[in-house]
Amino acid sequence: MKFELEPDNRNCHDKTLLDDLVAVATKLKKDYLTKDDYNKHGRFCAATMQNRFGSWNKALAKSGLCVNKRIDIPDEELISDLRIVAKKLGTGTVQRNEYRLYGNFADATITRAFGTWAQALAIAELQPTGWKPPATEENLFDNMASVWEHVGRQPRQKDFKPPISRYSANTYLNHFGSWRKTLEKFVNYANQEKEDPIDISVSPPIDNQEDQRAEIDTRKTQRQPTWRLRFLVMRRDNFSCRSCGASPAKNSEIILHIDHIIPWSKGGETIFDNLQTLCNKCNVGKSDLL
Repeated sequence: MKFELEPDNRNCHDKTLLDDLVAVATKLKKDYLTKDDYNKHGRFCAATMQNRFGSWNKALAKSGLCVNKRIDIPDEELISDLRIVAKKLGTGTVQRNEYRLYGNFADATITRAFGTWAQALAIAELQPTGWKPPATEENLFDNMASVWEHVGRQPRQKDFKPPISRYSANTYLNHFGSWRKTLEKFVNYANQEKEDPIDISVSPPIDNQEDQRAEIDTRKTQRQPTWRLRFLVMRRDNFSCRSCGASPAKNSEIILHIDHIIPWSKGGETIFDNLQTLCNKCNVGKSDLL
């Protein structure tokens, strides 16, 4: 099943970005916005504003909103904010461009206070910026599918933060070069037609060896779907339960499962047309009826 990305907004007019800033401020009834305010309610993300206009404060000024710039910020407050951002990222360190996305101050303010970015990290007892957890392309795609499932739509950079994402948007930008390239690579990979290999380790245990051999001979797919197949089924079902319509995008307590329409125990295969999305409650309820 093929799907396409939403329209590319990289070349939208400055006025479109500034109007969205004003719209968020109006919605929140504020004359000043923090980056966190905008990341939660804006159409784009704070990093887009910074890249387009040079800084967050310049974007606010161009939009006609108030610029609230503090001076003489205590060192303890700067270090505390560094630690808060590191905790959000879940990486044990903070790169300068990551801090621009999630921090409450300018990265230049921190370097002026402590001499260098590395010295600020050391004082905050964080890892040097060269330290990164390993992330393969498969890991990144798997995480992308998980975030897409959670938000129930094409995700934006601001969606990639704990606890729903294991990696920051910056990790994707470093790996693929741009956010659009990231999405295009993911879509191309997810759309690849490939069979799920048989893996008897995920099948239910069978005591009789003869029955086990027959099971292996007749099965064409493994019991558990790959993340790619899981994602395509959930996307077809609009990331919501086909029975009751529940979705984690509306209720964070909802957990979605992939269910075999013809049960695996009765010969059903793990293929696109035999799978459906059910929430945890409906899936348990269906099991009780079988």
